[in-house]
Amino acid sequence: MTWGIVVFVVGLLVRLALVLPNRPTTLFERHEPLQIALSLLTTGRYADAYGAGTGPTAHCAPLHPVLLSILLRIFGTGARGALAMNVFASTAAAVGFALLPAVAVAGGLGLSSGVLAGMAGALLPVNYWAQTSGSFDAPFTCVALLALCVLLCRVWAAAQFTKSEGVAFGVVAGAGCLLNPALIPVLAAWSIASVVRYRLQWRRVLAFLAVAAVLVLSILAPWAIRNYRVLGSLIWTRSNFGLELQVSNNDTMTADLERNVRLPGFALLHPFPGSEERAKVRMAGEVEYQRSKQRQAFAWIASHKRRFLLLTAERFRLFWLPDMRWPWQSVFEAALTLLGLCGLAFLFWKRHAFAWVATAVLVAYPAVYYVIQVSPRYRFPLEPILLLLAANLFSGILRSSLAMVSNFIRDRRESVVTAAGLTLAT
Repeated sequence: MTWGIVVFVVGLLVRLALVLPNRPTTLFERHEPLQIALSLLTTGRYADAYGAGTGPTAHCAPLHPVLLSILLRIFGTGARGALAMNVFASTAAAVGFALLPAVAVAGGLGLSSGVLAGMAGALLPVNYWAQTSGSFDAPFTCVALLALCVLLCRVWAAAQFTKSEGVAFGVVAGAGCLLNPALIPVLAAWSIASVVRYRLQWRRVLAFLAVAAVLVLSILAPWAIRNYRVLGSLIWTRSNFGLELQVSNNDTMTADLERNVRLPGFALLHPFPGSEERAKVRMAGEVEYQRSKQRQAFAWIASHKRRFLLLTAERFRLFWLPDMRWPWQSVFEAALTLLGLCGLAFLFWKRHAFAWVATAVLVAYPAVYYVIQVSPRYRFPLEPILLLLAANLFSGILRSSLAMVSNFIRDRRESVVTAAGLTLAT
């Protein structure tokens, strides 16, 4: 607990030291979550993700835009509101790194690994914009993911799988899914791993998972019902997969979102910058528009299989070895990926249970981002896990090195004592 507070304070102070001197003067990054938040603030409607008049939406999962709307109601939509968003995101990022000591202890990696990883993340906000802008859900999703890791590791360590633990896990998981549905594949992977690892207790495991699943569905149900009533479709998380799939897979776009948004053709494909596409949303309604986009994407993929595979391979590369704004950022992110994967291999070599927890996250979470355009902000929720794996590897190497040095010194000392004894005996 104490170390978590220390990491949080350090992480928040570092980010505020970077944010405050360059505080924004306006809400200039009006991406879809912020557009929805402004609509909630001014009209009370969860709508207009792509601009005024584009109508009711489920483009974003609801929790992040709702939180932004509350923040803007308190601080206003001018400079104070923009700064509040930055501070809000920075606080969430600091909380994420502060959870790493708890994850390490619950996962059996040791407090030192968690503190080392947490302090490294707190002091090095390399993926800076994702952590501090507040425009997207990445830092908040990171907190939800790490909180779920703590809960799951505690359940695995006790191997009891009680219904009360299922309730706690289900509530946090449901809130996480209202932030970002990319957590759903992680929950599925953890469920499979739990059943396989604790197959001798399969009844208790299934009861735990059933309770958690009921809670997740119960938390998502009001949102799904709202979407059915307002949009005419039972959308449980968000509606924009068809749009993102089509914008990412066509003759003109690349695998890199940050590059695509600067291309002239982007406005011809996406309704946020494109007036013609916005008109299509108004005319057809969001659900039908998304379905149309999905049909276009599937048709293009079916007729451009090789190009789709090349894009997918490039998106995989960009997710794990991202091209950042500055070369040193790219080098750091690539090193973090490689060290994290080495740390994962180290845990498998040690036959450590946390290897399976981390593997489920690293395999399941990014899966959807291999078929849509990639941004460094998409990987931020995974970066604390990579830091923890790398820190544990470093701690393990350090402990082994110190043990070798200690053994060497002891052996030398024993040899000297033995030699002195022989000398005295003669």
